[in-house]
Amino acid sequence: MSPCSRRRPFAHTVAPHSDLRRNIAPGAIHDSNERCDAPKCMKETRVAVQEDIISWIDAEDRYAPSKRIMWVTGPAGTGKTAILGTIADACKERGTLAASFFFSAFSGSESRRTKRYFVPTLAFQLMGHSGLTGTRGHILSSVAQDDGIVFTKNLKEQFNAMVMSPLLSMAQEHDSGAKATPRVIIIDGLDECDFEQAVTAGSPNGMGYISIRRKEDEQTEILFLLLLAVSNPSFPFRILIASRPDMHIRDFFTTEGKLCTRELFLDDKYHPSADIALFYDAKFSTICRRLNINPEEWPGKEVKRLLVRNASGQFIYAATVIRYVEGSPHPPQHQLQGGKPSTAHQRLQHILAQQQVRSSHNPLEALDELYRLVLETCPDPDFSMKWLRASQQTLPDADYFLPVKILRLILEVTPGEEQYTLGPLSSLLPTQISEENLHKPYKFYHKSFLDFIADPARCGQRFLTKEEVLVWASQRLFQGLNRHIACVPVAYYSKAIAIFTNITRASFPVVEPEILASDLKEWTTVLLYARLTIWTDCSAIVQMLRALHRGCSPYCCRRSCRISSRKIVWLLRDLGWQIPYSLQIHRREWKEEYRYLL
Repeated sequence: MSPCSRRRPFAHTVAPHSDLRRNIAPGAIHDSNERCDAPKCMKETRVAVQEDIISWIDAEDRYAPSKRIMWVTGPAGTGKTAILGTIADACKERGTLAASFFFSAFSGSESRRTKRYFVPTLAFQLMGHSGLTGTRGHILSSVAQDDGIVFTKNLKEQFNAMVMSPLLSMAQEHDSGAKATPRVIIIDGLDECDFEQAVTAGSPNGMGYISIRRKEDEQTEILFLLLLAVSNPSFPFRILIASRPDMHIRDFFTTEGKLCTRELFLDDKYHPSADIALFYDAKFSTICRRLNINPEEWPGKEVKRLLVRNASGQFIYAATVIRYVEGSPHPPQHQLQGGKPSTAHQRLQHILAQQQVRSSHNPLEALDELYRLVLETCPDPDFSMKWLRASQQTLPDADYFLPVKILRLILEVTPGEEQYTLGPLSSLLPTQISEENLHKPYKFYHKSFLDFIADPARCGQRFLTKEEVLVWASQRLFQGLNRHIACVPVAYYSKAIAIFTNITRASFPVVEPEILASDLKEWTTVLLYARLTIWTDCSAIVQMLRALHRGCSPYCCRRSCRISSRKIVWLLRDLGWQIPYSLQIHRREWKEEYRYLL
């Protein structure tokens, strides 16, 4: 054997492993660092639910051969993620967990929001499972066969190549006739799997062909894939899925998936109120111990009973109450000065005072009242709502939310505004953000709050439309344009300016006063000299020129575009840059090209 042929197996193994590693979502695995603060069932709670799930996992297929999928479902806030996280931990300890994937539409990492990394992440975990000897080589071989093209194929082809085929090959090589230990794949938050926006280049406004595929299509595709897997007798796993009972998911499980699925609905059958009472007992005892309060005197049995009734089986309500009563570790100054409830007792009384008689037909009403109450503790609730809604906007050509660092660049006109507006909301999201998390979106404790602020029927008078939010964010961008420039990478400015390009032409006049008041000449000068060399990436400057022209008609530029663009263009010409003149610009626009090229 030649030296080259001896080295080939090594290269053949290392490269596929690197390819696979680059295409997984590490944060989606149940015990990832990203999920270190994820909710789990408190000891002695949700016992009956967990026993039902574990019994189903352990059941031999010969007793229940058709029910190889379990669907755990229930309304928002009933503890589905906490239950599956606890089950995943238990299964890992027992050696019965094959793989897991926890989708999240509002988590820090983009890779948990779509199906792109779903199959590779499952394959990566199967490859490293100690009980699946031989899987590693077969999975890596499948990845290597087409030089990584498998990651660009549709979901079914990926699953066949990286999961099914390796499992079947392993079974043939290690078939000893003995019954394998039951194992399970756990998938949480399927309803939070979103679509990937596919935009192709080709027009001056950056809007080419946009895929009309919906997130419901993506979720249904995953369900059909899993149904196909469990329908194969050689597939060795059961599949545990949790999601809200959205119409398209319920339709699947009541039609095509009915014969293979056992549904577990989190309703009163599992006595959630008793578990919530235990949760309150434990958490209030901790607060009393920390504050040196006698737990026999405060908060009192009647108060806890009332809070249990108000929860209506929703663990998210109970968790939010406790976080609110505990308060922020660094309360804003306006609370310390008596403007808002500042002690644990005052905060609890604030909740109780708001809990009036409610209509029984809306199970989310108590939770919505609690969210409204927390928002009203902010010194300027409207300002806080604008900031929160802005955090949920995406760029025109992306499907992810903006990281904290860029949001600060856009929204924070004066120092300390972020803490001023979000500090009182520590029961809804972490408000003390580490350096590492500045490069990720805000991490909210529960998606139900994001649903609340996006729903005018639930949010009420504080609701803001997407256009209102984008206009406000654009105004803030120009108001604080020069404040951050000395300490922010140029790439961040390109993304920040993209928010401005999202507003409609009709809304452009509202932003014009801020555009005209901003010093774009100084901004361009600092960008070129203080941050960059003359030949460094100029994408932010070109992006700004395109954004300023976006509100113009095909025949005449707006006053703000003429004045502001002139400040930038004349400066660049003085520095020797080749800038197109009016006739060249009109020719490019006539051809539907960009007026300014990178």
